[in-house]
Amino acid sequence: MSKELLPIGVRRDGSYYTRVLWADVTENDPTFWVNNLINDDLERNGGTWGANSETTANAVLDFFGETQTIRKISIFKNVGITISILEELAKNINIYVSTTDEPLKLRRKEDKIDDIAWTKICTFDITMEEAWQHIELDTPIEAKYVRVELVENFCAHDENFIPWIETSEIKIY
Repeated sequence: MSKELLPIGVRRDGSYYTRVLWADVTENDPTFWVNNLINDDLERNGGTWGANSETTANAVLDFFGETQTIRKISIFKNVGITISILEELAKNINIYVSTTDEPLKLRRKEDKIDDIAWTKICTFDITMEEAWQHIELDTPIEAKYVRVELVENFCAHDENFIPWIETSEIKIY
């Protein structure tokens, strides 16, 4: 029996291993941590990034200091705990990249994501369901850092508005 050898940094499904470099909105409760973006937990009561925000939430991922070629991005859309509703899903998700080390300036929650130069590579217009959604890029893109921006949720902006924007795992190929 021979073991399959994979390049360093590539999972069995062909996606790159990533790590969370920075986030502007996250929570102390493990069921809402931004680390859930990379942890292979797609279940309720666990694997989501529930960002307590009324407008946007940003996270920056990297490839452990490497530059990688991105061809596809997959997002598992999920909401966190059992009482969460699908309307809390991010309505849109923008993906940006950087090939410089400028994102390393982001260290604290007070740091501003827009102080860094980013190149927008795609937008996911989210369908409101718990499932994978994929975008194949027209042209492969080089990236050292990937910015994931969740943009508002599906909730009506009335007195019952729920200020959470959620998604689950991000896989980059």
